[in-house]
Amino acid sequence: MSKTVITHLSAMLAMVIAPVSGHAAETTTSPDGTLAISVNAAETLTYQVTVDGKPVVASSRLGLEFEGGLKLGEKSKLLCATRRAYDQTWANPFGKSSKVRDHFNETRLHLGEGDIRYDLVVRAYDDGVAFRYELPEQEALKKFTLTANLTEFLFPGDFRCWAGAKLNYECQFPESRLSGLKSDKKSLPLVVETSAALVAVAEADVRDWSASVVEGIRSGAACGARASLIAPVAASVPRVSPWQALIIARTAGELTTSSLLLNLASPPAINDVSWIKPGIMAWDVWWTGINPYWSKYTGLDARGNTRSHKDFIDLAAEMGWPYMLVDWFWYDQESKDPETSIMPLEHIDMPGLMNHAKAKGVKLILWVNSKNIPSIGAEKLFATYAGWGAAGVKIDFFKNNGSAETQRWQEELLACAAKHKLLVDFHGTYTPTGLSRTWPNLLTQEGVMGMEYCKLGVECTPQHMITLPFTRGLLGPSDITPGAFLNCTPAGFRPNAIPCEVPGTRARQLALSVLVDSPLLCMADSPANYRGQPGFGFYRNLPTVWDETKTLSASMAGHLVQARRKGDGWWLAAMNGDPALDLDIPLSFLGEGNFEMAIYSDTAESATRPTAIKESRRKVTAKDTQKIQMAPAGGFAAVIRPAVDK
Repeated sequence: MSKTVITHLSAMLAMVIAPVSGHAAETTTSPDGTLAISVNAAETLTYQVTVDGKPVVASSRLGLEFEGGLKLGEKSKLLCATRRAYDQTWANPFGKSSKVRDHFNETRLHLGEGDIRYDLVVRAYDDGVAFRYELPEQEALKKFTLTANLTEFLFPGDFRCWAGAKLNYECQFPESRLSGLKSDKKSLPLVVETSAALVAVAEADVRDWSASVVEGIRSGAACGARASLIAPVAASVPRVSPWQALIIARTAGELTTSSLLLNLASPPAINDVSWIKPGIMAWDVWWTGINPYWSKYTGLDARGNTRSHKDFIDLAAEMGWPYMLVDWFWYDQESKDPETSIMPLEHIDMPGLMNHAKAKGVKLILWVNSKNIPSIGAEKLFATYAGWGAAGVKIDFFKNNGSAETQRWQEELLACAAKHKLLVDFHGTYTPTGLSRTWPNLLTQEGVMGMEYCKLGVECTPQHMITLPFTRGLLGPSDITPGAFLNCTPAGFRPNAIPCEVPGTRARQLALSVLVDSPLLCMADSPANYRGQPGFGFYRNLPTVWDETKTLSASMAGHLVQARRKGDGWWLAAMNGDPALDLDIPLSFLGEGNFEMAIYSDTAESATRPTAIKESRRKVTAKDTQKIQMAPAGGFAAVIRPAVDK
């Protein structure tokens, strides 16, 4: 029996389960007693949420609608309810904290609607609440087609909020008011700044079910949104819906350190994860847009060849990065041959690249278009790539994102990749819902407007990048590809520049590589733009997963300062928006002892010459304070290690 199973059984034995009598309303309170979610089953099924006794979610509808007119939640009757308490800590080697406490109180409401029976499972954590629908086996409901998620998220006021700008998972999250959401569909999360707390509406554990987006609604004085299925769900009982989750925090900093969505995700489906190695991968020439050995293709059409790929492999080896990404154009994705995805084009010597990488202690990640996988089959494709010596795959351009069918297929791909010990990076896909916990070989994914948009337009602004940690970044790993070194002012940014540029300072790019959660971190720029440049040494042997993360200062979509620990070292990073910002940050997180701090900071020139960066060192203790002075669209980064006595 695996350690994972033993731990799970131990946790089950520790549960306290007790039946309670059925009432019209049932309240579930967080372990610390400060959060409460109450469900009312007197006719229409509704819920409301309070924080410290203050309302944060007003009375909001619950329910599901099926083909044929069945609506659960319209005339529900509470038959009975059971409660349990749960408290367990699990190891997470692939995130922002190596130990995660899963601590909640749960109420299971057994409900009836005519002949139909179903459960509403409600959980309250110290950092949020969640609920899901469960459809058990029964004669009255066997096969079904779900047509609508009727769940609402209404707030007691027209509060400031952030939601996806459009129904496109690669989007900005502009600030607005709840009344400004209107009826157009928005991608999650929806983050609302109520008078009592910040609330982030999200989903978790979306498996064999359609994900949802939200659309704005009003009900009297209350404003908010309702869930909207991306696609109908054709299924049969028994079946469980995703968790509708509300991350709740008193401060913006607390929002960024929540583990609620991971705790709601299904436990790992892989028993042995020892082969899954997080780390940094060098990209190929696509980002910079120039291949010095092949001038025929530039900009969006830029592509690597054997010689340029070897340069990036050498860069990875020099920097202690374990991976290099061979991105698109290495095979003919438009070929009609079913085996096209295992036939490198003539400009790629795949055996030569694999041998060169192996000699350098680097492994390759191979890009593949999802449309080419069915013709050859995932089993043959992944077996071939693994046989070549590849460490993983970047799978791109998924169709019908968020649908139950695509969710199922992605899990099949992850299972097959795990069989062949391949890491996975999903691109052109939906936003995370906890699948990286269930399948830990899914180390990162897109579903985010990352820095590739510096080549595609002007939307990847400094304001967008500082908004991401408080919005899309809450959901899970984000493959946003930091590390761009051709830094320019926002006013001087040219989206079609060759080589590619990025708005903001160089210190900001260093900070971004720490502040983004992505166990498989792709560094954007080229050897020519990195070597010999100030600040580049910060990336040497940079961790991508952490033992501990502390948010030291934050304002919603304004600035973020975090300290992340790996072993006995700390990485301190800060990033701001458009205005310059000065902060004094206590170093009390260091604990006892003497430390040496290597600092990478903006200078007085960085506002007009963003490549300017100052490197300095100082000795510090936990009693000291670090002054951080950030230019407009600036940043700060530092590495802090125990002092070595000489």
